[in-house]
Amino acid sequence: MSAIVRGNAHALPIADGAVDLIVTSPPYFGLRSYQDGGEHYDGQLGDEATPTEFVDALIECTREMVRVLKPSGSLWVNLGDKYSGAQQQNSSRQSTMSSSDYWRRSNPKAIGIPNKSLMGIPWRYALRCIDDLGLILRAEVIWSKPNGLPESVTDRVRRSHEQWFHFTVEPRYYADVDPIREPHKSARTQPRDGGAPSPWGRAGKFGDVTGERHNTGNAAGSLPGSVWSIATEPLHVPDHLGVDHFAAFPTEWPRRIIRAWSPAGGVVLDPFGGTGTTALVADALGRHGISVDMSADYCRLATWRTTDPKQRAKAAGHKPPAEQIEGQRAMFDLDIEVAS
Repeated sequence: MSAIVRGNAHALPIADGAVDLIVTSPPYFGLRSYQDGGEHYDGQLGDEATPTEFVDALIECTREMVRVLKPSGSLWVNLGDKYSGAQQQNSSRQSTMSSSDYWRRSNPKAIGIPNKSLMGIPWRYALRCIDDLGLILRAEVIWSKPNGLPESVTDRVRRSHEQWFHFTVEPRYYADVDPIREPHKSARTQPRDGGAPSPWGRAGKFGDVTGERHNTGNAAGSLPGSVWSIATEPLHVPDHLGVDHFAAFPTEWPRRIIRAWSPAGGVVLDPFGGTGTTALVADALGRHGISVDMSADYCRLATWRTTDPKQRAKAAGHKPPAEQIEGQRAMFDLDIEVAS
């Protein structure tokens, strides 16, 4: 079963080297005011005055993540970026900050980043992880959002992606990517400029029309690329919980990562647990999920989600159980005579 813990990511209540995998999406800088009982609480990540202070705080949280991670473990972190001077941004995480607070955290004069420039927060964080914490950045995976939110700008492209970073402590670590391999594409490539098919496309030998070599012989499929197209998912929270949360990331993200970078029965942690997505999926995949969050409201929400039959069935990839109408008797409770 999943463990839902009210705690602070700056001081995780977990023993050293106890976790096989961390999958997390920390609060974004200057975007939301997380609350308990309708009241903003102090100490939450993302409430810093400048992006530099935000990255500093996130690095300290990451240092704590590294403490609880096994040498064979992996750390996967999702972060979105933000524009300097922007009053709005394209994000699946809807802003609930006041306009004055939002502007204060993106004021070009205060933060030293030119107006209309991306702040580069994901990469500022990633480079600090390498330089300050000595982590190994194994991959940057682009989260392409096919149902991303529209934007009203007319002088740049619409942002429809976010970054995920895969870090490890050691060069050798647990990985089994076979469960997430993709079906092989056609072994024979299309002709170049109407000519003969490229010899580089012959099955079992080399790669695509560019001539880049790759292994096409694995029966489990091709190695996934570094761009994953995954749609955002709405989360409908029961009214009786009294909690609104717009930032639950899709279950497909932790599902892929957990299957490939954690052993069966391993421990999977999300130190910014929120709605409990990571713990929910970890439990469905036969791991021990731990969700840590400062908010009692979100811990209550995560407890509901990780125990609700419909949510659990969805996380496991099964059909949800049929609802039973109040007062309706189950089929096997009916008094039906069977002809002999």
